Amino acid sequence: MKTTVDLAELRRRARATWGAASDPDAVAAAARGAAELAARAYLQADRDARGQAESIIYYLNIDSSFAPPADPVAGVVWTTLMQAKLADLRRELGSEAAGREYTTDEMKAALQAAVARWGAYNHPVLADIEKKGLPAYRIWAKNWFGSCFGFSLQLASLVQRTTGAAKKAVLENLNDEFDDTVTHDVLRVRFYESLGLRYSSEEAVVDGDWVLGSTELLNLRTGLCNLTDPMPALGCFYTVEANWPPECKIHHAMNKGRGVDDHTLEYWTTHAFADEHHSAEWLEVLIDCARTATQRAAAVEGAVVQLKLRWRMYDQIRDKVAAL
Repeated sequence: MKTTVDLAELRRRARATWGAASDPDAVAAAARGAAELAARAYLQADRDARGQAESIIYYLNIDSSFAPPADPVAGVVWTTLMQAKLADLRRELGSEAAGREYTTDEMKAALQAAVARWGAYNHPVLADIEKKGLPAYRIWAKNWFGSCFGFSLQLASLVQRTTGAAKKAVLENLNDEFDDTVTHDVLRVRFYESLGLRYSSEEAVVDGDWVLGSTELLNLRTGLCNLTDPMPALGCFYTVEANWPPECKIHHAMNKGRGVDDHTLEYWTTHAFADEHHSAEWLEVLIDCARTATQRAAAVEGAVVQLKLRWRMYDQIRDKVAAL
């Protein structure tokens, strides 16, 4: 018999001001239920179970500021599912880097080669949405915008797990999200709403245009940023920033071509160039901080897993666009 995991109860516990009362039996039952769900989702390739697991992680992230819940019942569920998810992604998407003995130069080359191969700016869905017009672009935008949710809170978690030059670089990137003149969130929302869309974190994952890969990508960043070792997250964020300028240039040209004004396009204009500096900075941090072969392999794993998961998300968006 399958053990059920009650999302509503988990969310109630995660949101409780001083935590909810719990007993050992409740924690044990939650652990069993989460382990059974994790096995079906990440070991037995049950797609419905995977969707349920990713949704649970997603909503607990929202309720716990993108960190593991302090409540023992919600916490054991989040941790069990997240660890199973990360292990599955490492097996499926990161195996090419696992256990490799990278030198610093080899790590740098591997990171740059991964962006060149798997950077989403190369994905054919971008040409598809340009051909199919605004309805197709809205599908892409819903998944892009939703997958950005929690970005600054994820960086804040990573700040706590870094030191020295790495901490400084993460803090600078976090500060850029809250520019005194206009925040990145404001720019994103301005563009998003120009498409006739409104965002709700509660409703995004049940929207008919949403793809599972978007939830998986958002949850991946949260998980990596809460690991004790920051190397996988640093590799992940390097590839986020390295992919984004060339992709932003594509979106800028695409939207300029359909008559969008410069004020609305400010998000794309800004990121088409600013993130070039960010990606170079992340790479220098990795070169400076990844002192051992194990650390360098962890950084490449985080990078490759993020890139391939985003590519898979774009594959799923392409399927949605093709159905229009």
